[in-house]
Amino acid sequence: MTDIVIVNWNSGDYLSKCLKSVFSKLNEKLIGKVFVIDNDSSDVSVKKIDKHDKLIIIKNQENRGFSKASNQGFKLCISHYVLLLNPDTQITDTTIQDCESFMDAHQEIDILGCSLLDDNGNISLSCARFPTPIRFFYDALGLSKIAPKIFKPALLMADWDHKTSRYVDQVMGAFMFMRNSIFEKVGYFDERFFVYCEELDFSKRLAEHGGKSYFNSNISISHSGQGTTHSVKAFRLFLNLRSKLQYSQKHFRYGGYAVVWFSLCIIEPFTRTGFLLLKGNFKEIKETVEGYKLLIKNRSSGN
Repeated sequence: MTDIVIVNWNSGDYLSKCLKSVFSKLNEKLIGKVFVIDNDSSDVSVKKIDKHDKLIIIKNQENRGFSKASNQGFKLCISHYVLLLNPDTQITDTTIQDCESFMDAHQEIDILGCSLLDDNGNISLSCARFPTPIRFFYDALGLSKIAPKIFKPALLMADWDHKTSRYVDQVMGAFMFMRNSIFEKVGYFDERFFVYCEELDFSKRLAEHGGKSYFNSNISISHSGQGTTHSVKAFRLFLNLRSKLQYSQKHFRYGGYAVVWFSLCIIEPFTRTGFLLLKGNFKEIKETVEGYKLLIKNRSSGN
């Protein structure tokens, strides 16, 4: 059996579509409970949900962040498997069955990811490697965008087409199929990460305990990728930058963290703006400036 955790924040129609795919006749038989943790959404996404005996909705009175909300759901799961699923996804009729069968046959694997197909049916890059300070430096200079096979990106595995199955460092939190026993092994998400890098940190801790993550290209779902933070790009940039700094401070030595801080806070604002100027994307330049202002304000306040 599989329990499913979905963290929702202003996901609009995505959530109801996601749940309809989850509660197909074939999936329904294999599902224990589906926990929707709503982070104080201001839209009508929760109101559009159809009732179901296996569906439990938990409404937070504030936006507690992705890590805390995920942990709320994880702690309620009692089935053998747990699936962390984004509301902007839709699974197939055989997704749960395929994942359970694969994990039953491969006891050495703790976390399973699958192909995420965008709205046009193209494979999205969804797996990441454990970063190093020098790769953050490559990212900041833009080298990993220009020549990703030479200067590999710090996180996203853009140097691999995701058309084959393989062991990876981390699969995207949009779809993480896990053994429930994993939480006894490494604990839950680190709630200091509001959003972004929490699944990276979780996978890093798992690897340090000898656990393994695997990407199965033969299993696929739909993932819009425009979900909940698409409309707040400046705030999204701030959260992304802050989480990268938090991860680096936690996992790197002081010298490595200093390299990441210099790369993200000194070099990247100029290179990011330069790329946007070349594209003529002036609106996003403004959002970039606002994102860095939020980062400066946040760090000056000690948060």
